[in-house]
Amino acid sequence: MPNVKPFPGRPISVLINLFLLIVLCLMLGMFSGCGSNSKDISLSENNSPSEQFQLPADNEVRTPASIERKIIQNADLTLQVKDVPATVDQITDLTGRMGGYLVNSRQYRYEDKISASLSVKVPADKLTVTVETISGYGEVSDKTISTEDVTEEYYDAEARLKVLEAKETRLLALLEKANTITDIVSVEKELGAVRSDIEVIKGRLKFLNNATSYSTINITLEQALPGSLKAPQGTMGKSWQGLINSLNTLIDFGSGLIVFLVVILPWVIVFGLVFYLIRYLYRRRKKSRSGE
Repeated sequence: MPNVKPFPGRPISVLINLFLLIVLCLMLGMFSGCGSNSKDISLSENNSPSEQFQLPADNEVRTPASIERKIIQNADLTLQVKDVPATVDQITDLTGRMGGYLVNSRQYRYEDKISASLSVKVPADKLTVTVETISGYGEVSDKTISTEDVTEEYYDAEARLKVLEAKETRLLALLEKANTITDIVSVEKELGAVRSDIEVIKGRLKFLNNATSYSTINITLEQALPGSLKAPQGTMGKSWQGLINSLNTLIDFGSGLIVFLVVILPWVIVFGLVFYLIRYLYRRRKKSRSGE
């Protein structure tokens, strides 16, 4: 059997020690790498979701607290005033000074009362002061203030508008690429429907913006005519009211009779003259016959 000779100048024990040193270094390196990985994992697990996933500023979702509320506020007033036309002028002037405008106005007379109804719009933040000022023009017999929250409807309409506008953009791009008449007609039909929906939503948003920016005040003014009688309450009141109604009916009949007589007076005169002329001619003819 041949003899195995070690490397010159290097005893076997040195080679064994070197081999063990290399193995030990490799094992230390492996343990060190595992520790580093576990440390990285623990750090990743300890991070909060907000730190791991930061949304860009442009993609931040508005919280309910940051949304502007859309509130519609309207008021209805009924006042007893001394002079309806003068009060209408006061309200119209006040509305202009508040930065609002007159929507409609109507004055009329019913039985023994002069009345007026008008609607005005004023900025929503000036509704309270305007109502208080108008209330001072007379005696308030009825006052109602209504409130409606349309925030959800408003922002839902805004979201649907953005979706439809994006769809319109895509349809326009498809229309440019369409090659056949069938494709063109199909895309144009869909585009027309989308644009119609867009106009409807824009109109609704415009209405909601105006309704939330300006409040409507509906005002009814009533004025009793001078000398009008007010009957007391109870049985005596009903009796007096019946007597007053009878007197008013008699007065109305007399007034109507006078008007009727004045109207037919010219016809009475004309028929009287015709009758007198016919009678005169008849008598004259009769005299001439008797003379013969």
